[in-house]
Amino acid sequence: MYRHRKSAWKYGVAAVLALGLASAVEAQSRAGRAEGYLRSFHDLRLFNGAALIVDDGEVLFEGAFGRSDFAGGGANAPGTRFRIASLTKQFTAALILRLEEEQLLRVEDPVGRYIEEYPPENAERITLHHLLTHTSGLPSYTNMPGFMEWEAATPFSPDEIIALTWEDPLSFEPGTDFEYSNSGYVLLGWIAERVTGLSYDEALRTYVLDPLELRDTGYDHGLWPPEGHARGHTRDLVGYRPARLIDPSVPYAAGMLYSTVGDLARWATGLFVEGSLFRDTETLARMTTPGLESGSYGYGVGVRRRDIERDLGVRAIEHSGGIFGFSSYLRVFPDHGRLIVLLDNTSSDLGPLVQGLTNVLWGAEAVRPKPSIAERLLPIVQAGGVEAAMSRYDNWRRTRPEEYDYSSGQILRLAGHFREDDPDTAIAILEAYAAGTPETPRVRFALSELHEEVGALEAASAHIRDALTYNPGMPRLLERLSDLGVEPDLALRLPIVRVDPGDLSSVVGEYRIDPTTTLTVTLEEGVLMAARTGEDAFPLLPQSPTTFLMHGSAVQFVFEVADGVAGGVSVVEAERRLVFPRIGN
Repeated sequence: MYRHRKSAWKYGVAAVLALGLASAVEAQSRAGRAEGYLRSFHDLRLFNGAALIVDDGEVLFEGAFGRSDFAGGGANAPGTRFRIASLTKQFTAALILRLEEEQLLRVEDPVGRYIEEYPPENAERITLHHLLTHTSGLPSYTNMPGFMEWEAATPFSPDEIIALTWEDPLSFEPGTDFEYSNSGYVLLGWIAERVTGLSYDEALRTYVLDPLELRDTGYDHGLWPPEGHARGHTRDLVGYRPARLIDPSVPYAAGMLYSTVGDLARWATGLFVEGSLFRDTETLARMTTPGLESGSYGYGVGVRRRDIERDLGVRAIEHSGGIFGFSSYLRVFPDHGRLIVLLDNTSSDLGPLVQGLTNVLWGAEAVRPKPSIAERLLPIVQAGGVEAAMSRYDNWRRTRPEEYDYSSGQILRLAGHFREDDPDTAIAILEAYAAGTPETPRVRFALSELHEEVGALEAASAHIRDALTYNPGMPRLLERLSDLGVEPDLALRLPIVRVDPGDLSSVVGEYRIDPTTTLTVTLEEGVLMAARTGEDAFPLLPQSPTTFLMHGSAVQFVFEVADGVAGGVSVVEAERRLVFPRIGN
């Protein structure tokens, strides 16, 4: 299904041969770069799976790395079948559109037309279009506290999955916002079964897979992978272990298909490049049009414009996937005949690898991966303790900044190694990191959970409150603090907003604190800064055009603006308010 270049004989045989040779050499160079780039990730245990890259309609690279089963199984191969997780959603979306072409349903219809038992308060508000574009506001069952930890290996029917959240309040009025919802795609699979009289598996095979001759793609029915399928693993600091089990009925039409890199490339080419699945070209256009005017998600796929090297606004259709032990990524550039397929059976983060391979296709520089600082620090923690390891971390980050991946995710991996058997060590690692990098919400959140597990509830809430001083209004932090039974400061409930630098000029000036002390407010590269006499300046984070949060605190600065000029500023902390007048005009 990949097309082949046609020779332009009008330029003469010699010219064609020369051009063909140059093109072949260039393609070989890109192929070598792509393979080398993939191998650099594999060598650092950041990729273990299969890859297929197409350039100008021709296969540039197809190959595989690592093991399909680390407990004595064989090697991964291009034909190895992997679970593709949320890449399933574009297949489900295509199925719904094919059923519309068969006049079995309409995407503008409400859910209640096909699921009579759906709660009446939402049955007519939510349409299939809303489900396809994640604009329904329907809460996702996978976000229910504890569900994926405790119930993922339990069999469910589609109606049982949907019933978990169908009586919950919608997150917003359908069609007005975007919130990724696995519940929506389970509901779509259930609707497909209702209108066809077939199982989701049979309907997908009949209307989507067989027409495109996708023989290595299908619904994964087993807890354990059969022969020819990769087994999912979780990577830790010392090796790989089998991933947790998940019953196939739990991801269902939202994420339980398997496929190969070859089948996914045929799928992407047949659907997004050649448009051979649908009868009407308009159907594909609808699938690849964002559901919200300002959004970037169509029907089961992300739709974006990317600036790549000198090519501006390159159209990309893409989606990633992740399920216990597996990761997947498909990125297609339909106007350039280019695509990237990655399938991994070790739960790797494939985003950086996809971005690097995109740069390789355009001849741009690709960022090389860095070794894990967590893996380097583990033996130091074990031999010399947390203080020695974190001292080494600080020294290396300062003196060898390009040598390792020093990100907060690495510190979380290091702490995670000790979490179950030695929570005190895990806490000490994260406390040391937070002392030097206090604004990272992921670390603060993990610290809160660890402190709660050991019964230190005051410390658990203090870390969330500290995180909010740098990330005010963040819903996940506010929800966590509420779960701990603590009300956040009013100042921390308001999120940071964008304010035009021109509007900020109205508050720039000096304000009298006392006869010898002033507060000086300046605008530096679009950021409002404040400083007391003789002290260092600190940022003010805008929560409105006149209300600002002192960075790293719960202190608000509220400016009294009239006729485009602030006449004074109130400094508010809890119930205490101090008012300082402006000096001069």
